[in-house]
Amino acid sequence: MRHRSRIRGFTFLLLTAAAPLSAQIEPPSTGGIVALDRELRMLGHDKRVLMIGAHPDDEDTELLTLLVRGQGAEAAYLSLNRGEGGQNLIGPELGMALGLLRTEELLAARRLDGARQYFTRAYDFGYSKSLDETWQHWPRDTILKDVVRIVRRFRPQVVVSIFSGTPKDGHGQHQAAGWAAREAFRAAGDSTRFPELAREEGLAPWAPLKLYRSTRFDSLATTLTLEGGELDRAAGRSFHQIAMAGRSLHRSQDMGRLQQLGGSRVPLALLEDRTGRGGDGLFAGIDTLGRAPGPVPRAADADPAALLGLRARWAAAGVGADQLAHLDRAITIAAGVVCDARSDDDRAVPGQRLAITLECWNAGHAAHTVTASLDPGPAMTLDSGSAVTLRLEPGALLSRTVSASVRADAAPTSPYFRLPAPEPAIYDWSGAPPAVLGEPFQSPPLVAGVVLDGAARTSREVSLRLDDQARGEVRRPLTVVPRVDVDIDPGTELVPAGSHAPRRFTVTLTHGSRDTTDGTVGLQVPPGWPAVRPQAYRLTGEDERETLTFDVRPPAVPGPATVALRALARDAEGRRYGLGVVTVDYPHIRARSYVRPATAVVRVAPLVLPRLTRVGYVRGAADRVPEALLGVGVPVTLLDRATLQRGDLGRFDAIVVGPRAYETDSALVEANGRLLQYARRGGLVIVQYQQQVYFRGGFAPFPMTVGGPSPAPGLPPVGHDRVTEENAPVRILDPRSPAVTVPNRLGAADWAGWVQERGLYFAHTWDPAYRPVLEMHDTGGTPLEGGLLVAKVGQGTYVYTGLAFFRQLPAGVPGAFRLFANLLALR
Repeated sequence: MRHRSRIRGFTFLLLTAAAPLSAQIEPPSTGGIVALDRELRMLGHDKRVLMIGAHPDDEDTELLTLLVRGQGAEAAYLSLNRGEGGQNLIGPELGMALGLLRTEELLAARRLDGARQYFTRAYDFGYSKSLDETWQHWPRDTILKDVVRIVRRFRPQVVVSIFSGTPKDGHGQHQAAGWAAREAFRAAGDSTRFPELAREEGLAPWAPLKLYRSTRFDSLATTLTLEGGELDRAAGRSFHQIAMAGRSLHRSQDMGRLQQLGGSRVPLALLEDRTGRGGDGLFAGIDTLGRAPGPVPRAADADPAALLGLRARWAAAGVGADQLAHLDRAITIAAGVVCDARSDDDRAVPGQRLAITLECWNAGHAAHTVTASLDPGPAMTLDSGSAVTLRLEPGALLSRTVSASVRADAAPTSPYFRLPAPEPAIYDWSGAPPAVLGEPFQSPPLVAGVVLDGAARTSREVSLRLDDQARGEVRRPLTVVPRVDVDIDPGTELVPAGSHAPRRFTVTLTHGSRDTTDGTVGLQVPPGWPAVRPQAYRLTGEDERETLTFDVRPPAVPGPATVALRALARDAEGRRYGLGVVTVDYPHIRARSYVRPATAVVRVAPLVLPRLTRVGYVRGAADRVPEALLGVGVPVTLLDRATLQRGDLGRFDAIVVGPRAYETDSALVEANGRLLQYARRGGLVIVQYQQQVYFRGGFAPFPMTVGGPSPAPGLPPVGHDRVTEENAPVRILDPRSPAVTVPNRLGAADWAGWVQERGLYFAHTWDPAYRPVLEMHDTGGTPLEGGLLVAKVGQGTYVYTGLAFFRQLPAGVPGAFRLFANLLALR
């Protein structure tokens, strides 16, 4: 048992302390001369830089690349949050699911630039216009403590703040990141600040020596310029090019960048210097020699036997874990030893036994001894014989099969952080071990640790290997799933008050086990609602699905305005299942799963729909509005390329364009002339919020522009007009407008209960042909009238709205539905 515990500790260290966290599980490889060169560059010195920003994609990727790939520094990016409040160009994920996607996009970028990634507990609640507004959502001391935690754990000599902490930063969360960087620089070395970090987590005070700020948008303040255009001769690309490739991995945020040739400046400003000699360079005045004795060979001259000898001397000299981890990987690469760890399943249920193949290949020229062992996470147990020792002669490929089991009481795999309530916008980290706090994720359920020649230690995540006929080899991470996964759709439903028509809910069961499970599944309805008869199910194979529908009739006597329905399955053994596993998966990231209860929220509110036969809809980015409209009875038809370009648009009562659809649907751009012609002939076009592509492209029938206010007196305008306070007051400009009277007369109650924001990308200026309908503004802000504009176009009507219907309708906000129904009646 002591041996197993020791291996577990060393594997976690390898996964979190020195190795850039892999964003994708790739087939095993040494990485060749490029990987060897990169590991050797990290050796023989002690350079550590921590960068601090607010969101994924705030980081200066070029600086990180230059530091790690160019100067061999240990660098890390600390993002206050995971970007949950942003938009999503590539898929439907919003909220926590978007946070997982953006976290993995950060890890994909770190895989290229070589830096590490950290977070605080902050949940991105959406755009804020001031620091004070940000602190209304985030407890300030909690954020500072989390930043100090990472400073004390990572122990940087240099801290680089992306932001200034002033109104010049614009976004209130940017200002918070700038404030936190400055404050943590001062507090991290003070033993009286957050003493519990030392007492409970073993993190002693640490005082960084220098504080810099990025000046990419403040060039006059620059005191130091680094060159990012230098060539990485091993990779064959400049550090700038590598960085732009990493930047482009933020695909959900449309961050694609060109990889320009030539020079590239990385500007910084020195803010604080405890060395007194730091003006001449980033590490000037800092002892970077470290404790590693002896010269480090070049990649072309690296001999595994010599590197093993170097490791023995370094270990005896007390060289730090990061340096030893880089050296261990260099030894393994130089030796030409490649190891793999494969499971016979990727979705395992509690109690399931897994066959794990440990395989090693010696592609080098000398014999080596390899010891491979499994390191289980909390959900796993090891069977006897889970460690193997192999003598590998040159050219030998040896494998052994060992076994591990999922604990009978194991919970489904889910991130260590969870959001118990919308406010405060802070994740709950309780239950996670101290070493995990602030990491992107906890360790995988099962990891294979490999020791080469009794010294060099590396690790590999256990995964399932698949042969995809289109993509070739694909690796899937091992996750623990329920025996019966339960999902209910829709997750939110609006029921018009007074309606007693049955509402249909679909429950999907997904089988996680390889054997047979049968039982019943039903809906738990609120008090006063008619009971729903349970239905039988039988699942006979792994990943088999069964879909069942339930018709739920609202009660004759009105009850609470908001209620919940819960889907619950029982099997023949009496076990209950009520959770569903949601997986966020794209080709550029590692798949990541989280768990949500199979619960549907039902809201009962007054709603009258106009008489509609057919509404065309062009789906946009992260757009679940069509499903929300269908749920209340709007006859929505999604428009494909053929319909937009050649179909009879005149058969639609209205055509609705989804958020950012002019960026995501090229057919819409090509058919915009037909859309305007449809409006001129008497049609109704409703365009939800768009970005610069729409405004600059002149797709509207009359001119309009998008812009924004100045973040501070004397500064140029930035961003765009938006109202970030979801409860901001709304004034109806024309009380007789049909947009606010027919068929639903809107009042004060219709602006209550909105989520995250009122709207974004409001029109800033517009042609007199447009009539503004509403005025709204954030506290202390300028009144904005560009959130809902209506224009007559020929015989028809054209509407542009920046109101965040893409958030409100899927959330079941009654007032948003009533307003949208009125817009559909404007024809």
